[in-house]
Amino acid sequence: MKEGLDPKKLEIVGLSLGGQTMSFIAKSFQEITGMNVSRLTGLDPAGPCFRNLGPDQRLDQADADFVEVVQTNIDGFGMAAPVGHVNFYINGGEFQPGDVLWMPCNVLCSHIRSLTIWVAALKHPDSFIAMKCDSVQQARDKNCYDRKPLVTNVLGLKADKTKQGIFYLSTNNNFPYYLGKEGLKRENDFFFKKTNTINEKSVIKM
Repeated sequence: MKEGLDPKKLEIVGLSLGGQTMSFIAKSFQEITGMNVSRLTGLDPAGPCFRNLGPDQRLDQADADFVEVVQTNIDGFGMAAPVGHVNFYINGGEFQPGDVLWMPCNVLCSHIRSLTIWVAALKHPDSFIAMKCDSVQQARDKNCYDRKPLVTNVLGLKADKTKQGIFYLSTNNNFPYYLGKEGLKRENDFFFKKTNTINEKSVIKM
């Protein structure tokens, strides 16, 4: 603060364990200055060792004026809880589509995908459009398409801070991943399309 640091311009981004580390940085900043960091962005914040801890020991929306969380591997290296003001569950938040159809994106691949999606969102700030869900389970099940009314938000620096909660964001399997408004349609969901393709190939034609 003595060097002219403006907390309203202070933003911190952290991946995995870094997503939890930035929480402690922000908490310490609050204790020392009595002010909040402007923004925290958690990229699949680490879940192991943190899932069962209280908000004073992990990332929480009280840590900054605005906390955005990108969740890509909630049952592996990440955590399922919606700990931010806005929480984006990418393709349901569990596993991400592989870069080629026959190669799955495993736990580590899905975990790291949060970073590549964030980088892509910086380059394409209006393109990662997500839809609001009523629960984490609804997002996990990719079952938010029929929710009424449709409420959308955009991942990244242009996220609407007034639209808070849980959001499902569908992507494709190739960088830069975004689907834009087409991602709001169930028929364009990567996993939905893949399941349909498998089912069609499984039909025995008489």
